[in-house]
Amino acid sequence: MATETQTKVPGGALGNYVVEVRKEMRKVNWPKRKELISNTVLTLASSLAISIFIFGADQVISTALRFIYGS
Repeated sequence: MATETQTKVPGGALGNYVVEVRKEMRKVNWPKRKELISNTVLTLASSLAISIFIFGADQVISTALRFIYGS
């Protein structure tokens, strides 16, 4: 197991937690704006396509059941 040195900060355990979280957040590889926009558009388009597919399948199944049961 790797040994880590912990820095004592005011606030005890909560203070140490906040300091460690800030250190880790600096290490995160955040996406660039263009990449973020591209991924957001892809997510929204995929969600819309899946929603339309589910709506269509629901309509087909509902129509088929109404035809079968005659209501």
